[in-house]
This record gives sequence, C-alpha cells and structure tokens, in this order.
Amino acid sequence: MFKSAALVYNPGSGKKQAVNLALAFAANWQNRRPKIPLQLFPSASAQNFAELAVQQYRKGKLLVLMGGDGSFSLGISALFSAAKKKNLDQPIALLPAGSGNSFLRDFGVSDFTTAEEKLHAALIAKKPRTLDSGKFSYTLGNKKLARYFINIWSMGLVSDINLLAAKLAKSYTLATLLKIPTHKRYVYDITTDGRSFRQAVNFVAVSNSKYTGGAMLMAPMADAADGKLDAIVAHLPRRFGLLGLFPKIFSGKHIESPHIDHFTFKKLRIGFTGTAPVMIDGEMDYADSVEIDVLPKSWSLLV
Repeated sequence: MFKSAALVYNPGSGKKQAVNLALAFAANWQNRRPKIPLQLFPSASAQNFAELAVQQYRKGKLLVLMGGDGSFSLGISALFSAAKKKNLDQPIALLPAGSGNSFLRDFGVSDFTTAEEKLHAALIAKKPRTLDSGKFSYTLGNKKLARYFINIWSMGLVSDINLLAAKLAKSYTLATLLKIPTHKRYVYDITTDGRSFRQAVNFVAVSNSKYTGGAMLMAPMADAADGKLDAIVAHLPRRFGLLGLFPKIFSGKHIESPHIDHFTFKKLRIGFTGTAPVMIDGEMDYADSVEIDVLPKSWSLLV
C-alpha cells in the first residue's frame, strides 16, 4: 500500500514530549515495518508544519501527522488548499501528542499508544475510514479566504473563551469561569439550507465530530462520516444559566436544555456586524463574513 512514510510532528506538543514520542514511534516502526522507510520531519512553526505536510503528501507515501488538534487542522487544511479540489486522494494517519486530543476520541483513541496500535492494525487491514470535513469561507478586509476543519468551528462565547485560554496555559475551565460573568449575547443572522432566522445567541458551534477541548462532548450526535455538519446554537438569556450548563458539556446533556438548538446542515451562513474572532479546530482567526459547507467523504484516515 505504501513504499515509504513520513512523520511530520510538532516538537512543542504535549509539553514538549512530542520529540520522545516521535523517536519511540520511529523505533517501533522500524521493528514492525523494516521494508518501509520512515523519515521524521520536526516543524519549526505552525506554518512550517503545514508546509511539511504538503511536501510529504504524495502517492505511495504514508503521511503521518503528530501533534494536537490544531496541528492536525493546519496540516489537513494545507493539503486541501494545495490540492485545489474537494477530495484528498491518499489516506493519512494522525497521532495525538497535544493537550486536547479531541478529534480521535470519536474512534476510541484517547492516547498515543492506542493511536499507534490502531494505525498498524489499519495498515494490515488496508481499510482506511472515509470521512467528511468542513470548509470555512470568509472575508477579512478585502481578502477572500478559506480554511478547512475536521473537528469543530465556532464563534461567539466559545471563541472568546478560546482566546482567553491561550493566555492561561490552555486552561479552558478557568477561561470559561472568568469569561462567563462578563458575557453578552451576540445577534446573528443565520441561514441554513434555505431557512433563515435572526437570533441573540451565546455561541454557534459547528461540529464534524463529537468532542472538543479534550473530553467535552459538544455534539454527542455528530458523525464524521454522515455527509452533514452539526450546529449547536446556545441562546441562554442569563449568565447564571451558562455557569450551570458548562459542566453538562462533559456528558453531552447540555443539548437537553430548551435554550440549546441543534440541527444538521450542508451549508450555513452567519451574518453579523464588524469583525469577529472565530475558532477553527482550536486555532484562532478573525472574519468579516462566514460561510460553511460540508465536504462529504473528502478524505480518509487510517485509524
């Protein structure tokens, strides 16, 4: 199936334990697959991670990306942008080495060892999983831009919390407790698959998979292979309600609240005033306009 392999990894992931994990993976790979040479490519920056992913993605060569959800997103988004089409031809592999590791939990992977074993099993079976992704098209200033995501996209309170968490050593719980008391709802014009409505919301989260922020079960009904994306829209009128809702995200019971709307879609537009922070698989950006499309069965994963 593959004649060679490349491991592109973020050496700063997992409190800088990624280097040791990469070396251990390489040693194990050599023992188990001596006829398939593996090269290691540590990245020097987020941009370099994306560049290395594109450089090493080719027919007959297995691309393995190692890092957190943000690193996965940067690499896969770069692959879609470079391919300039809706599908990636070659299957890829993901190894978790970050602090969140949300996406792979959908496939029973919460640690590096399990991911490694599942990768080798998938290589033997020669049966990659075909999955969906999301395309986020937006404007910023006079530029038309696009990014791709595999886990979650959001704006509103979730993005605000993520911005603050980046300043607090990625402590999402602390950032949530600090941000909620000053939170004010945002007014969005939402159009989805031909239906439009205007609503004051706390946040809009678009999920391709179930988890976010590690073990937070943001979209328990999401399926990364169903050809749709799942929108979670929170519109709680009081901040106190948000504090009560937050712990329920870990069990997925937050969606039982009458102030949480859930719907699936293939296309979504969000209208708003000004420039807003947005989160794409844990990475932050800013946008003046928002349009999201599902890319069904657009890539395949060995897991």
